[in-house]
Amino acid sequence: MAQSRFLFLGAGNAPSKFFEKALRRLQSQHKFQLDALQSGDAYGVLQNKHAYDGLCLYNSKDGVNVLKDQLASQQLKWVHCFTAGVDAYLRDPVVKASQIPLTNVKSAYSEHLAQFVVFAVLFFAKKAIHFQTSQRARLWAPTFVDDLAEQTILIVGYGDIGTACAKKLHGLGMKVVGVKARPESTPELSRQYAQDVHAIGQLDSLLPAADYVLNLLPLTPATQDFFDARLFGLMKPTAVYLNFGRGPTNNEVDLLASLKNGQIAGAVMDVFRKEPLPADSEFYGLENVFLTPHSADDTANTHDNAVRVFEQVLQRYLEGKPFLNLVDKDLGY
Repeated sequence: MAQSRFLFLGAGNAPSKFFEKALRRLQSQHKFQLDALQSGDAYGVLQNKHAYDGLCLYNSKDGVNVLKDQLASQQLKWVHCFTAGVDAYLRDPVVKASQIPLTNVKSAYSEHLAQFVVFAVLFFAKKAIHFQTSQRARLWAPTFVDDLAEQTILIVGYGDIGTACAKKLHGLGMKVVGVKARPESTPELSRQYAQDVHAIGQLDSLLPAADYVLNLLPLTPATQDFFDARLFGLMKPTAVYLNFGRGPTNNEVDLLASLKNGQIAGAVMDVFRKEPLPADSEFYGLENVFLTPHSADDTANTHDNAVRVFEQVLQRYLEGKPFLNLVDKDLGY
C-alpha cells in the first residue's frame, strides 16, 4: 500500500514551527510522506500541488485559499486543523459544502481552559479585586467572600471544554447548568456534572438565576454577537460574565455598557473581537474586569497535547476507522 502524502501549511510563527517539527518526528513512526510550508507564498511556487491525501493547517490567513485549491483535486481525503475553532475556513461556502472530512484538536485545550475557568470564578467569588486594592492602599479591610456551594454557573456551549469545566466546578460544590444547541446529544459523562442540560432556546429563563455565565460558544453565523444588551439585561446585577470561547460571540459595545452601568457585576475576558486588544480599549480601564490576552490555555505543554490529539486522529485515518474530532460543517464545530 502506498504511503499517504500530507501537506502542512503553517504561519511561520513559533507554534507553527513546533507542529512542523512534530509532524516530521511522526513521519517514520506512522509511515507517511510530508511536505511542510510556512506561508501561502511558498505554496504558490509548489510543484505538483494536487498530489496530497491530507492537508494539515495552522494558518487561517492563507489556509482558505490553499484548502479550496486542494479541494479541486480528486486526491484529497482529509483536512486537519491544529486549532479548535474552524470558523475561518467554514465561512467560505466552497469549503463548507465540501464532503472531505475536517477534523480539529478541540479536546487538546479542555483541561488547561478548565483550570483557568476555575481560577476566574474564584477570582471573583473570593473578592480578589477587593483584597488586592486594599493591600496596595495599605488598608486592613475584611469582607465576606462567596461560598461556591451556594453559587450557580450557567455554561453556554456545553461541549468538550464545558464538560471539563463542569467537572472541576461541580467538584467545588457549584450547581452547574449546561446549555447547548442539541441537548439530546450530550454524552452521559457530561450529564454527570450538570444538574441539567437545556436547549439554547431556554436561555432567557435560565440567565436570571445564574451567578456566573460562562460563554464557550463556537463562532458561527448564529452565534455572532449572541450575548447582547438583551441577554446581559436578563442577568442579575451580581452576576459575572466569562468569555473563554470566541470574541465575536458577544457584542462588546453592549458588554461595556452593562459593566459600566452596573447591570452586571463583572467580567473575565480571554478573547476579543480584535486581537491584540487595542491599547485604547475601555476594557483595560474597568476595575470590574479581569482580562487576559488569549492566554488561558497557554501552558508549556499546550502544543504537545495538540500533537497527541492529532496522532490519535491520524492513527484512525491510517487504519480506515471513523474519524475522531470530526467537525460538523453545518453546525460549524
